[in-house]
Amino acid sequence: MTDYDKILTNDERAVYDLRELYQLYGYQRFKTGKFEEYELYARNKDFLGSDGILTFTDARGRLIALKPDVTLSIAKNADVNPGEVQRFCYNDYVYRLSGDSGTFREISQTGIECIGDIGSYDVCEVITLALKSLDLIGENYILDISHMGIVRGLTKLLNLPEEAEDSVLQCIGKKNIHGVRKICRENEVPEEMIERVDSLITTYGPIDKVLKELEPLVLNNMMQRAVDELKVIADVLKKEKLDRCVRFDFSVVNDMGYYNGVIFQGFIQGIAKAVLSGGRYDNLMKKMNKKCGAIGFSVSIDALSDLNRKEKDLDVDIVILDRPGEPLDALNDAVRCFTEEGLSVSVQKEVPKNIRYGRLAEIYDGEVRVIETDN
Repeated sequence: MTDYDKILTNDERAVYDLRELYQLYGYQRFKTGKFEEYELYARNKDFLGSDGILTFTDARGRLIALKPDVTLSIAKNADVNPGEVQRFCYNDYVYRLSGDSGTFREISQTGIECIGDIGSYDVCEVITLALKSLDLIGENYILDISHMGIVRGLTKLLNLPEEAEDSVLQCIGKKNIHGVRKICRENEVPEEMIERVDSLITTYGPIDKVLKELEPLVLNNMMQRAVDELKVIADVLKKEKLDRCVRFDFSVVNDMGYYNGVIFQGFIQGIAKAVLSGGRYDNLMKKMNKKCGAIGFSVSIDALSDLNRKEKDLDVDIVILDRPGEPLDALNDAVRCFTEEGLSVSVQKEVPKNIRYGRLAEIYDGEVRVIETDN
């Protein structure tokens, strides 16, 4: 029987492992199309965080977009009854503008959305699944958790103009203390409040440590409710023995017009950027005139491909040089013998420069001769 673990790459294996995990918790597969009407994204550009959307006009004269986001499509199509919670999982492609190259890319994503009458159990379940997702992908991982109630509760007390408050949030997201101080002082925010924002930016670490440090920062009911929710989450994660790889980090921020509760990002050792991101987005549902809550996350399957080459010592076991004049039968026999032994083979005309191989061989007088090992 084929051992698929040997031939599947990290990203390919993750798709199946994650789908199996989500379906164990009752998440039903949701399949979206490649296209949506552009109006859906035009109304929610802030949620997308980008203006780069591929569009075209269809035969009926409608402006259509190649889907840049899965969550918006699920939120739009979900029809939830009072008291009900619907659970969806997906593996799909989105089309986004790459910040590095300035070109559009097809990006593979897997994730879940939990939509409806969201309670404490649902929030904890989604965060638990985020941690279990990271654990399936790699041994060394961290989930950073924040709460928009704490961030928003504090920035609201600064009494800043909307544009200045947005700038402060951007600075918090970059841990830019100097930027926060500059904006606040330009708007005559008291130094005591500036120091509290500074403290929030630098509050980071294991959940018990951070919960203690948060207590002196709580100034209103919004912040207190957020801290209480984090305590509930912390208790659940500790009982499930999932708290070891969790950090509270309030520099994790998202658009306040859409997100209203816990938000989080997951990181895997060996990958520079977050591979998992999500949070609670009741405000998005409200903007869609739907009276329900929602929380979910997505995993960037494309990001996992960065691990493939790092974890694989060799691209191929043996490279055989196809020398002019040597019999084709001898070359075919050599390839067949090696592959029947379970060894991977690549036939090349010249010594390859971009392939890592264990042995380099050639056919000489009808026989296989190894000419180099341990490339």
